[in-house]
Amino acid sequence: DMGILAEHDTLLGVLSRELRESLKKSVELSIVIVCTFLCFSHFSQFHSALMRHQCGDVTMRVLEYESQRHQVRRDDLERRRQALQEKGDALTSEDRKAFSKDEKKYRMQLRRQNKLMHICLVGLLNLAEDVVVEKKMVNRKIPLLLTNLLDRTHVELLLSALQFLKKLSVFEENKEQLCRPDALARLVQLAANNNIRIALLALRTLFNMSFDEAVRASLVESGIVRLLVDHLRNPPFRHICLRLLYHFSMDDRCKSLMVYYQEGMLMLLQLVVHFPEPRVGKDLIALTINLSTHARVAEVMVASGAFPHVMLRVLKTRDPLLCKVIRHVSSHRDTMEAMHECLQEDRARMSKWMVDLVRMAQNGVDNPDLLVEVLGTLANMSSPEIGWGEQCEAGLVDLLHRLLVPGFSEDDVVLECIALIANIALSNDDAGSHLAESRLPGILQELLIEKSDDDEIVTQLLFALRSLLSHCEVRDTLLQRDNFPPSIMRLARSKSPAVASQATKTLQVLAEFNGELQADSGDDSPSWAEQIRLFLFEQHNACIRGGRRAATERARAA
Repeated sequence: DMGILAEHDTLLGVLSRELRESLKKSVELSIVIVCTFLCFSHFSQFHSALMRHQCGDVTMRVLEYESQRHQVRRDDLERRRQALQEKGDALTSEDRKAFSKDEKKYRMQLRRQNKLMHICLVGLLNLAEDVVVEKKMVNRKIPLLLTNLLDRTHVELLLSALQFLKKLSVFEENKEQLCRPDALARLVQLAANNNIRIALLALRTLFNMSFDEAVRASLVESGIVRLLVDHLRNPPFRHICLRLLYHFSMDDRCKSLMVYYQEGMLMLLQLVVHFPEPRVGKDLIALTINLSTHARVAEVMVASGAFPHVMLRVLKTRDPLLCKVIRHVSSHRDTMEAMHECLQEDRARMSKWMVDLVRMAQNGVDNPDLLVEVLGTLANMSSPEIGWGEQCEAGLVDLLHRLLVPGFSEDDVVLECIALIANIALSNDDAGSHLAESRLPGILQELLIEKSDDDEIVTQLLFALRSLLSHCEVRDTLLQRDNFPPSIMRLARSKSPAVASQATKTLQVLAEFNGELQADSGDDSPSWAEQIRLFLFEQHNACIRGGRRAATERARAA
């Protein structure tokens, strides 16, 4: 009964003392005693007895001593090898025979040592369930001992060392001892090991370390991105590789590397398209979203041939995160045009994809996460050559009316709606007539008052209104409101540079339409056109005075 043995007054103490005295004399005896400790360590209720009799301490001593002994033996064998090489032609068959005997002895000793160190590690790993005990091991530099074992070829020893390293790598305070360049390089090599268990443990250890930006930079130098892309083909590695690639995708340099692994990008998109559940897995979609924010990677996505299938999955599953990928891809100007051409091709059979997005938005009004991505994608389609008439007839204008009702939508949705209106106003087709016949111009003016505290929305509103002024029908509607020019002039005095700049540009556009502004605001007051010109003139003079004042102050300071 192990309980009786553990409670014995002297048994564990005697074994601990005997191991301390014999660890340098007999490897076989050390193995037997450490095996005894290992049997007890498998059960948590015996850990206190083992620690009380210093079994963990003496096991740690064995590990330290064997690590030093291995280094001495390896250096000695290397010196003998160099001595033989220096002899050159004087080398005799006896010398070769003696060296061969030394090598055989070294390998035999290494096999026995690997077995002993493996047993020590498993026992210590069991005892390290207690965080206090683990900290004591860390203080005795066990992370360095473990990383020094990564060049061994003994499978069981490697597995136990990697398991211990994975456990220690969770804590940031161990980072200094673990994240040495040579250790990271060896872990990357083990991640390519033919043994799946070793490779997976190495990858999981690297994942724990990859939360640090400096570690990620060092790993990129070792070529890990190529390795991870290759491992994506193997299902056992896929999950951990996606999580590691997600960490690397947070750095722009790593994103740019994916441009050179186009087969990897195609593989990612295929995993997205064929994902078995309605919502793409979080690790996979998070990686794809991060990569889509890089312009060159987005180009590779569109050119991969799988992009129309991605869009088809978005329309089918209405996955908000997958729609975010489409939105990011369309946010890059050159990629947006390539994406539009790709989806308009006959073989893609998706020439009505923008109309489909409008319908998806109409059916997803109660899903703000999806709605903001769909509207953002449409707002990114800013090419003047893209026609909006068909989308407006499909109900886009009515949808915008509904979403811009005060208090109906969240600010993110409102902002995308405003950007989309500006986009439609800048198009070359007859979409302006749809806007002129709607209540949108008046709603935008009301929003200008309601959202006056939100600089981002106000800036976008001013740009949208300035875009609408290029259409005669809309311009007439806007100028019929007496409070429109004065409200823009008030915003031109805003403390926000972005708001003031957009307001000033809008006033300049208003001043150009002199004929429409000739209606006086009162019997004795000047016309709005004159007031705007006077206001712009005063602003110009104020800028000149401010520049002179700043130059004078700089001269005094000099």
